[in-house]
Amino acid sequence: MVHNAWIRELRAPFLLLPAIFVLVGVAIAWTHGHFDPLTAILTLVGVISLHASVNVLNDYFDFRSGIDLLTTPTPFSGGSRILPAKELTPNSVLSAGILFLAVGLSTGFYFVYRFAFDPLLIAIIAIASLSIVSYSPLISTWGLGELIVALNFGPFLLLGTYYVQTRTIHPEPILIGLTLGILTAGILYINEFPDTDADRQKGRIHLIARWGKAKAAERFKLLIASAYLIIIGGVFTGFITPFALLSLIALPKARTAARILSQNHEKIMELIPGMASTVMATLWTGILLLVGYVISGLIF
Repeated sequence: MVHNAWIRELRAPFLLLPAIFVLVGVAIAWTHGHFDPLTAILTLVGVISLHASVNVLNDYFDFRSGIDLLTTPTPFSGGSRILPAKELTPNSVLSAGILFLAVGLSTGFYFVYRFAFDPLLIAIIAIASLSIVSYSPLISTWGLGELIVALNFGPFLLLGTYYVQTRTIHPEPILIGLTLGILTAGILYINEFPDTDADRQKGRIHLIARWGKAKAAERFKLLIASAYLIIIGGVFTGFITPFALLSLIALPKARTAARILSQNHEKIMELIPGMASTVMATLWTGILLLVGYVISGLIF
């Protein structure tokens, strides 16, 4: 029972996303002639640990603030309900969040030491750690949550993964990172709709709370479209491999999410398929990008 509670507390299925994103970054480096298996494994461990710490600490702070007691839970929003149900103690959840943060930062510090205190790595690690620690108590109340998620799970993650493999900066991982970061922010964005009223009561003024649900639902279409337009533009300008266009196969799933949100932005249960479609669109975009880069590396 406790084991199952921890799986739900970690939101284990969502940890698949950063894992795939790291593999995409490694694959881009590989197509550019660089691949270090140990570095790839350490990057994977570090990024997954940091994402786990985000999930756990966010749940802890939401419980402490009382937001979780005001929301209607769904499989994608409203918190894990682990703490309100007393399946785990707040102290154990806080300790786990700190532990995962320590593991993630340790891998980052290893790379900083290994690469002679490279300023780019220091900057990426500093931004990631500050974002994790301050997300629930500060960033989410400033209305910057979507932007921070897009940057951390997008260009910072992909560039950092690419950089520790190659020690160079290239526009390709940054552009691919923007696509994946925007889609990941899209997951947060659509998941905020059911919790908007509770978030407002507790001072969490995200984009949906600022714009209103109707306007925010329409702007979700632009958000998702921009992610795929970056890939198309990157391919036609020569910065991204043409095989990245495979990711457009996931576009219908993203369109389904936008349609469901447009029709059900004031509802909760009816919005669940839209939340699921957003997750699947992001997941499949990452997988298809990975496949595209593997094909590109094998051919060229």
